[in-house]
Order: sequence, then C-alpha cells, then structure tokens
Amino acid sequence: MPYTPGPGPTDSVARMVAENLQRRLGQPFIVENRPGASGNISTEYVIAAPADGATVLVGAAGPIAVNPSLFKSLPFDAEKDLAPLAYIGEEMFALVVHPSVNARSLQELLARIKEKPGTFSFSSGGNGAGTHLAGERFRMAAGVDLLHVPYKGGIPALNDVVAGVVPMTFTFVQNAANMAKAGKLNVIAVTGAQRSPLLPDVPTLAEAGLKGAEFTSWYGFIVSGKTPAALAEKMRQAFYAALREPEIRRKVEEQGLRPKEMDAAEFKSFVHKETRRMSEIVRTANITIE
Repeated sequence: MPYTPGPGPTDSVARMVAENLQRRLGQPFIVENRPGASGNISTEYVIAAPADGATVLVGAAGPIAVNPSLFKSLPFDAEKDLAPLAYIGEEMFALVVHPSVNARSLQELLARIKEKPGTFSFSSGGNGAGTHLAGERFRMAAGVDLLHVPYKGGIPALNDVVAGVVPMTFTFVQNAANMAKAGKLNVIAVTGAQRSPLLPDVPTLAEAGLKGAEFTSWYGFIVSGKTPAALAEKMRQAFYAALREPEIRRKVEEQGLRPKEMDAAEFKSFVHKETRRMSEIVRTANITIE
C-alpha cells in the first residue's frame, strides 16, 4: 500500500478485499502501508519481491502512470516490471471553493479568477498529485492564470480551503459531498465524464460549459511483471470475486469510485494509454518534482 492508513479510497477497500481473500483462500493476507516518494517505495518493494504472488501492490495512477514522466529517473520501468492484475475503479474529483469566493457556478468562479490573474490560487496534495493534475487540466482548458499551492497531502490542502486560507481545490468526491452538506464549501463541478452518484445535482465541467477539462484517476491491484501468467490469472479471478461481493462493491462506490472489470490484456493496454495521457499533462504543464 503506497499510502498511509486512513479513510481514503484505497486503504479501506484493500483491507476488506484482504479479509475476503483470507476467508476465500484460507491463507493470511496482510495490508502493509509503505508510503513515501510519491508511491515509489511501495512500487520498488513489489518489483523486488519474489514473483510468487505473495506480494501485491495496491496500484494507482500516480505511482504507475504519472511518476514515469514526473521523475527525471526511476530505478524501474512500471510498464515492464509490473503486471496489472485487477482493476478496482475510476476516480473523479470535485472542484470546490470557499464560500467567501462568492461563486456557485463555473461562470461565476471563472469571473472571480479573472479578477485576480496570477494570484487566485488552488491547493493540491503536492506536485504531481491527482489534485494537482486536475487543477492544471482545468487551468489549461479554461485559459486562466492560477497560482498552485502544493501541500503534503490532500487533507491539509482541503483543510486550508475550508479555513479560507486558499480559495479553491480539487478533492475526492466523498470529501466534497460531506463538506457541502455541512455548508463549509461550494461544489462547482466534478471532473469526470459523467456525474457522480454521490453528487447527483452537481454538473460535470463539460456540462457546466468547460470542454477539455475532464480528469480522472484510478486504482487497481498489481503484481510483479515476472509473475507466471497462470498464477496471475488465478489471482485475478480471486480478486475480482472479492470485488464483486456486495459489501465490498458498495464500499468501492461509497468512496466515489466507479468499478469495472478488465481482463489482463485490457488492463495492460489501459495502463499504457494512461501513462501516455498523464505524461502529456505533466509535460504541457511543466510539472517537476526533482
């Protein structure tokens, strides 16, 4: 697990899947959190482990598809050294602002931004984080001048918007729904191609009038690229069986993820395309981390 324990979309789902697999297969499954270096520490750990199926990475778009273009050099090639196993789901973000911004629609927000070119800021979970890339995608599509304020994690970035320190951010849809219900933030739009079931009355950016700003991330289980194909396929079936369990699927959806199943070839092709897509955003926005 490349992230710290907590209520985020991966940790809780991974623990439920681990418990299900333990009951299903009769062997222990332990979730080990190894955060750091934007997910590279966990990724390297899985690549270096024996390719016997005993070590599985809870992969995400960041470590797998973004980092290859974000870092100047990496000690591994994610596409060659890893094998996608089971896709968990797609994640969109919500564009939220502090009530003091006095904007409840995209048009009103763009007007506020244009009043303060280069000084109107948005927070993110750090350089290259999904919340940062979503912001850059928005900035480029809208043709506005925004000031990026990176934080060490998405929660601190969100908290400072709630406190009014920073006017705007992109956050998990679940967070946005909770904050909007409490009256702490205004939700302007979501970044997916479709509306989120957690925010059914909130338009997508495209519906709100901004084309080309769509941005989504994703999560999936991944193993060493040296894992024998037959073993990987057996594991894939077990993981998808767990993800189909009503309780686990409900948890995935409650986290704002859109679940989907892919076979080995489809998931591998998806990762390749995502790596190219993320690379284009990183390159165009000139995002660096080193």
